[in-house]
Amino acid sequence: VQRSCHLKHAAATMQAAARAHQYLDYKTYVQVPLCISHVCAEGTILRLDAYSIVDEGGETCCLPRHSYVERTLVAEEGHEVRGDLHVTLAECEKLCDLTGACRSFTYSALQQSCYLKHAAATMQAAARVPQLLDFKTYVQAPLCSNHACAKGMILLPNATTIAGDDDETCCEAS
Repeated sequence: VQRSCHLKHAAATMQAAARAHQYLDYKTYVQVPLCISHVCAEGTILRLDAYSIVDEGGETCCLPRHSYVERTLVAEEGHEVRGDLHVTLAECEKLCDLTGACRSFTYSALQQSCYLKHAAATMQAAARVPQLLDFKTYVQAPLCSNHACAKGMILLPNATTIAGDDDETCCEAS
């Protein structure tokens, strides 16, 4: 029994034609592209676990970016999913987008602290009294992909990347 490994400089693919006559029991192993090298479309963001997911054209690699609306700190914040110090507001938004359980977050510019929350805070929720330092709650704006268009209208093709919840923003005539 001979054992050997022959490295090749050419990139084999799963679609490449097989040899007509197999030589002994040699097999070809193909390197699969991982999401970590994928470039996401505008309005989406590369997943945190992209280094371990096979790139199947981008749908599995990227997550939608949300828009966030600032409001006073809410009374009922829900459970904390994660907390980070020394981060910017933009980094906090990105962390929330990348964390599946995050539906809102609180942020302090003075402390540069970010606390991701599992509760989907709303603009109508009761405010915390008294307020805590300069903390604000950031509410995820709804994405058009969750909007139900009126009869005779369809969602825009890029609805997963648009913040909104009305026909004018999210839909077009069918």
